[in-house]
Amino acid sequence: MDFTHAKVRMRTLASGNELNIPVFRFRGDAGKKVYIQANIHGPEVAGIAALYRLVGLLAQEKAIHGEITVVPSINPVGFDQKYNGLQVGYADPNEYVVGNFNRTYQLLVGSKPAGDEAIDPDDPKKVILEDFVAAHLKSDVATIQKDFRAELRAALEDLRAKKGRTGMRYGLQLALTAQEMSFDADYVVDLHTDARGLYYGYAYAENVESFRTFHMPLMIRLSPEDWDGVFDEAFMLPWIKLRRAFKKAGRDLPWAELDKVAITPELGNADEVNTQLAQEDAQRIMNFLRYKRVLDGEPIAPKGEVLATEFKYRDHYYAPAGGLIFWHRKPGEMIKAGELMATILRPGEVDAKGAAAEVEVRASEPGLLLVVARSHVAHQGIEICSILTHLKPL
Repeated sequence: MDFTHAKVRMRTLASGNELNIPVFRFRGDAGKKVYIQANIHGPEVAGIAALYRLVGLLAQEKAIHGEITVVPSINPVGFDQKYNGLQVGYADPNEYVVGNFNRTYQLLVGSKPAGDEAIDPDDPKKVILEDFVAAHLKSDVATIQKDFRAELRAALEDLRAKKGRTGMRYGLQLALTAQEMSFDADYVVDLHTDARGLYYGYAYAENVESFRTFHMPLMIRLSPEDWDGVFDEAFMLPWIKLRRAFKKAGRDLPWAELDKVAITPELGNADEVNTQLAQEDAQRIMNFLRYKRVLDGEPIAPKGEVLATEFKYRDHYYAPAGGLIFWHRKPGEMIKAGELMATILRPGEVDAKGAAAEVEVRASEPGLLLVVARSHVAHQGIEICSILTHLKPL
């Protein structure tokens, strides 16, 4: 096994100092390529601790079948943002158009224009699925994978060249760097945390069995019809769309032969680390790697029930008024329709009897309270919690 540690420069500051990302690579004999990252958002630090524990565990393995790239903190700009003791860093405040760091990834595939519409040569190149399928309709799966990756690489290179003509905003630079390190992987894992809530994760239907190996109780199933510029989408959708294009042309490519996995675990609370949980989270990934035969040894079989729902059935609740939030229910509890979840004390307002005015927050549908906001102070319109509805055993 070969182990290397490098740093990739992400930003040069006005002072001349540099912000870098650490990259750990483990290479063994022939096998699959794995890419694992964490901390795309500044407060999501549990994944950093987990991945440094993972690096230590991988260093003790006698053999690795393939290649594993581990990036414990992909986003130094987000990680370094701290205001009045609170970890922030969901977007770059130095950009005029501020956007979520996990909404800037690029979809590298497209379809042929309809009718006489032509592709603008000044636009970044995409892999045109119909053209690729026509050229590879009778190719073996190994050739399809190799050539498709080459096309994805060319699209990334063209995108960087064209978007970089006048310099590049940091959010896009960050996305392209992560995609350049991961586009040719077979399996990707992107560690996140939420505000104050449960362990859960995102995955596509194609990856249900892989998701089980992470031993998380809740799964939100992603839809291949959606595109929000998120990392797991940017990795998986080209392969899902490729398979669909082949099927439309009359050839069914079994997903087991393509064998692509993207898992997005949400590791509990933002802005927190815990020694025991970091070790357990690293072991979740080790278990997945054993399941996929990247590492030797038998994986631990999933224990307990996993509940799943569709992405569209995660209901976000927003503060109906500004004030102080009193929670009456906590994450993990089942909520009935109409049930009181919280009240918001409205400073400066009193009712007819002179008592402090409060606004109720009630559930519109039954479900599982998944996450509540980190702060008990809310402006009107700020997201304060989310509920999973339509949950069913996986």
